[in-house]
Amino acid sequence: MPTPRAHYALRRTLVSWKFDAALEELLRFCREATVDEVILKCDTEEFSHGIPTVEWLRGYQPLLMRARDALRGMGVEYSLNPWVTQGHIDRGRDIRDVFPGMRMQVGHDGAEARAQACPLCDVWQAHTAQLWTLYAETRPHVIWVEDDIRTFNHLPVRYGCFCAEHLRRFSARAGEPVARAALVGALLAPGAPHPWRALWLELQAEVMMDTVRFLQETVHAASPETCLGLMSSGPDAHALEGRRWREFGAALAGPTPLYSRPPLGSYDEASLRGLYYTARSIKQTRHSLPGAVEQTEVENWPFTRYSKSTTFTALQMAVSVALGCDGATLNLFDHMGNPIDEEGAWGAMLREWRPYLDGLAARCHGQAPCGGVRLLNQERFSDHAHLPAGADYGALTQDASGWDEPLQALGFATTYDDGPVTALTGQATRAMCRTEIEALLAGGLLLDGSAARTLCDLGYAGEIGVDVPRILEKDAWAPLAAEEWHNTAFGGAPGVFLTMTLPDLMGGARLAEVRPLPGAVEISRLINMDHETVLPYLTACENRFGGRVAVLPFVLTGRYLSLLSPARKRQMSALLRWLSRDQLPLEVTADGAYPLPILRRFPGHAIVGACNLTLDPWTRMTFDLAGPAPARVDRLTAAGAWEAAEVTIATAGQRCRLALETSVSVATPLVLDLVW
Repeated sequence: MPTPRAHYALRRTLVSWKFDAALEELLRFCREATVDEVILKCDTEEFSHGIPTVEWLRGYQPLLMRARDALRGMGVEYSLNPWVTQGHIDRGRDIRDVFPGMRMQVGHDGAEARAQACPLCDVWQAHTAQLWTLYAETRPHVIWVEDDIRTFNHLPVRYGCFCAEHLRRFSARAGEPVARAALVGALLAPGAPHPWRALWLELQAEVMMDTVRFLQETVHAASPETCLGLMSSGPDAHALEGRRWREFGAALAGPTPLYSRPPLGSYDEASLRGLYYTARSIKQTRHSLPGAVEQTEVENWPFTRYSKSTTFTALQMAVSVALGCDGATLNLFDHMGNPIDEEGAWGAMLREWRPYLDGLAARCHGQAPCGGVRLLNQERFSDHAHLPAGADYGALTQDASGWDEPLQALGFATTYDDGPVTALTGQATRAMCRTEIEALLAGGLLLDGSAARTLCDLGYAGEIGVDVPRILEKDAWAPLAAEEWHNTAFGGAPGVFLTMTLPDLMGGARLAEVRPLPGAVEISRLINMDHETVLPYLTACENRFGGRVAVLPFVLTGRYLSLLSPARKRQMSALLRWLSRDQLPLEVTADGAYPLPILRRFPGHAIVGACNLTLDPWTRMTFDLAGPAPARVDRLTAAGAWEAAEVTIATAGQRCRLALETSVSVATPLVLDLVW
C-alpha cells in the first residue's frame, strides 16, 4: 500500500463569463499548491439562481467537461459540488414563476419559502432528475450533496416542511386529519412527548432517505462509477429531523463508497477555541457514519484573510489529519470570479504545510479509536426529549455533549468510542433502554445538573447519590459567592475556592438543587460572601451496580468559560481518576491554558498530541496515560519527519507519564507516536 498523504480537495467555481482565464489560473494554482483534487461548484453563492434551470446547466456542462479533462490531464482529480438540491436560503430570490407548479417549503410557523423546494414535490423531483443526470454525465469522481438536504434552516423557513403533502402523509399515519398548528402543538407539547412526535420524525427520516436514494439512483444511472458525498450540519442538529444516519448513508451511497464531509465550524476566525468543535464534529460524525471516506469541511467565509488566517486554516487541516480523516475540502476563495492571486498566501500555506500534514497522515491515517472520556450521541434524542412549556422547535436539538469543550480545555481527551468514564449533559438517557442506562451506571459517570435531573426523573436518584428536585437560575438562590472545594480525599482543602460567577458577569447560569442521599460524599459546597454554607455542590458516590458517579450541578449549556481555572483542572483530574479507577486514558498538562488533546490507539502504537489554542507558547508538557511505558517515542517535526523525542518517562502503577521540555506554539501542534 502507498504511504497515506494529506489529500487537498479544493472547492472552486469557474464562472462562465471569464471561464478560460479562471481555468488557466486554477490549473496554475493546483500545480503550485500541490492540490490533489478540485471539486467544482455550480451556480454558486452570490450569482446563484436558487435552483438552476436545465437550459442553464446544458450550457454550462461543456465547460465542466473541459475543466475535467484539463485537471485530469495534469493528474488532478475532478469532482462536482452542486451548490443546491432543495435550496439553502431565499436571499430575496423567488423562483416560483421560473418553475410553475414547484411546491416550496413551509415552516412550522407557516412561513413559506420562495426559492427552496419541498422534496416531496413531483415537479422538483422531475427537474432535479434532469439536473443531476447532466451533472453525472460529466463523470465526476464524487458528486457532493450539500447540507441543504435537511428539514431545517431554509430561511424564511426555520423548521420544515409542513406543506400540504407532508401533512397529508402524516395524517394517514396518525389515522385522522391533522392541521399544521395542531401538529406543531403536539410536537412541542410540554412534558412527556406526544405520540405524534415519533410518528412525525419517522416520516421526516423516511422522506429524506427517499430523497437521497433518488439522487443516488439518478447519478448511478448516468455514471455508475461516481461516488456520492454528504455534507452535513452535525448529528446534534439532525436529531430534530429524525435522521437515521447509517440508513441515510447507505441510501445515498448505493453500491459505491460513501464520502462524508464533517462540518468543522469556525467559518470565520472568532477564537482559536473553535477548534474544540472541529475535533468533536469529526469524532461525532464518524460515530454516526463509520467507514465513510472522510474529507472535512475547511470553510473560509465570506472569504479572504479578513475571514480567517492561513494559520487557523492549517490547524483545522492538521486536526483533521491527526484524527485520521482522509483529507480536507478547502473552500478558500470566493465564487464571484475574483482572481486567486489576490490571496496568494493560501497557496503558500498549502505548500509549506504539505510535509507536516503528509508526515501526520503517514502514521495517523485511518479510523482507529480515539481514547478519552466518552460522550454520547443519541440520534433518536428528539423522539424522547421532554420539553418545557413554551419551548421553541430548536429545543429538540440533541444536548448530550456539553462536557466536551470544558474537558478538552482542561486537558482531558474526549471520544465517542468506548471509555472508562462517560460524561453526560441533558436528556440523552431518555433515549436509552434500562439495560443501556444501567450499563452506564455500572461504569464511571460524570453528570452535569441537567443529566442528573434526567436520571432522577427516570428513577435512578439512588444510583447517582442525589435527588434533584429542581433546576433554577443561579441568582434565584441566596447570593452565592464561591464553591469551596473542601474534601481532602478528592484533592481539596478548606479555603480552596472556585468562582460562582457563572457563566459570566451578566449571570444566566442554571444550577440543579442537589440533595445528597445516604452514601454520597460531598466534595465541594456553595458558600455566601460570609463563608457560610448555602448548598452542597459537587458530590460522588458508588452504587449498587458497582459504578462510580459524580454530579456537578452546574448546567452546561455551552457557556463554560468561568468554569475553568487551575483549581478546576486539579479537581477534575482527581475526580476523573477516581471515576475511572485510575484508568483515565489521557490527561495533558502544559504550563499554560487551553490544550486540545489527541489520543488515538493503533495496533502496537498510539498517537498522542496537543494543539496550543492560545497565543502564549508553552515550554513544558506532560502526557499522563493509562497503560505501560512505551519502548520508543517519536515526535513529528515541523518539517514532517518523525524523529526520536527527548522525553522523560515515569511509571506509577498502571499509568505512565511523558514529560517534555519544549516550546509548543499555536502554529505547530505537538504530536508523538508511542510505540510498544
